[in-house]
Amino acid sequence: MLSNADLHRIIREMYFLNLIIIIFYNLISVVTAYRIVSHFQAYSFFDGIGIMPQNPWRMPVMTLLLYFVLLYVSVEKNHFVNSNPGIRLSFCIIEMILCALIIEGLNYYYSGIALVVLADLVNYVKGNWRRAILMVVLAFVFVLGTYGILPFSSTRIPFASWINYYAKPVRVWLLVSENILISENVVLFIYYMVQLFTSQKAENERISGLNKQLKQANLKLRDFALELERMAEIRERNRLAREIHDTLGHTLTKIVLGSEASLMLFDEDPAASKIKLEAVTQSAREGLDDIRASIEALRPDSLKEHGLDLTLREMIAKFQKTTSAVIIYEQLAGKLEFALDEEDTLYRIIQECMTNSVRHGHAGLIRIMIRRHEDVLTLDIRDDGSGCEKVNEGFGLRHMQERLELLSGSLTYGNRMDDPQDGNQGFYVIASLPVRKRNQEESYD
Repeated sequence: MLSNADLHRIIREMYFLNLIIIIFYNLISVVTAYRIVSHFQAYSFFDGIGIMPQNPWRMPVMTLLLYFVLLYVSVEKNHFVNSNPGIRLSFCIIEMILCALIIEGLNYYYSGIALVVLADLVNYVKGNWRRAILMVVLAFVFVLGTYGILPFSSTRIPFASWINYYAKPVRVWLLVSENILISENVVLFIYYMVQLFTSQKAENERISGLNKQLKQANLKLRDFALELERMAEIRERNRLAREIHDTLGHTLTKIVLGSEASLMLFDEDPAASKIKLEAVTQSAREGLDDIRASIEALRPDSLKEHGLDLTLREMIAKFQKTTSAVIIYEQLAGKLEFALDEEDTLYRIIQECMTNSVRHGHAGLIRIMIRRHEDVLTLDIRDDGSGCEKVNEGFGLRHMQERLELLSGSLTYGNRMDDPQDGNQGFYVIASLPVRKRNQEESYD
């Protein structure tokens, strides 16, 4: 595989070779014309071919001048590789026009200049269809020049007429030289095109490999971010669990000791026993308040401040940004204001389901729908992930089911392929929960 510098070097070699070819045709034409004139053979020569020649200096002056302009445009266009398409198209059109004019100036003796222009532009033009148009146009120019099928090409003196003026040894030498130069130009063109497309194929494969590695790295990073989030949540839960344990243990110890002391004093000193029971009751109330405060701390701050609906939308937006998963959220249940434990349960189920869809199912699309019929709220979550051959109830599913059972709810889940009303690829979770208003919460405590 060649680098861009090597490809540009081949282009330069082709331009240099074509300059030699143009000089070759000009020298043969001009020198032969002057030899014919100097030997006073002009009448017989031109009478034999039946065509009157143009000014002999027209061809070298015109073709060499145009060729150097073409070289300048070829070099200058590389400074506009990243310009807008209009500028790059202008350079392509200018080069093709100069190519056609040079072929015409050479009296259609040689059209291989179209090959070097094609090689020069094919890597410059972006887009497969633009390259296809370029190749068709230059191939058309090449064929027209090679086979001399233009109407006005018949009014030019054929190059073979100039060569036939010389003796056979010289004629053979000139024909061999012409064929070698033309063949070398064709070989360089074919070599360049093979190397160009080989390099581009290798580059595309390299980019594809890098994209694959990047995708794998993103998946690992996403899993790592989810794992960190879960670990942070577990650490926080454990901390709060220890806090509740310590608070509850301390409170229960005081209640047990105070109750035992009350029992001992009950017969001997009822008044002192009553005082002890009142202290036990107060300790129980304080402990209950401490436990409620610890449980309340488990609720996300956003859920406390903004309510369930807005908190869910914020969580979904952050999750989409972190994981690049597309999440469609449909809230058809009206105002989402329920008892605090119900809101917390709904929040945790949606959070757990999104995490499982991406981590285990590698889902790219997750649909979340919340519906309500009278006092029953239904949460339907479906993804387009890989699903699972055998559904095993892990910690996440078991934890969701336990949360719902405490609130008289239910949980169903499975592969979407097994759902007769669905049948698509992926996994689904449906949670049903009888909800109560927030002011009814105290009656359940």
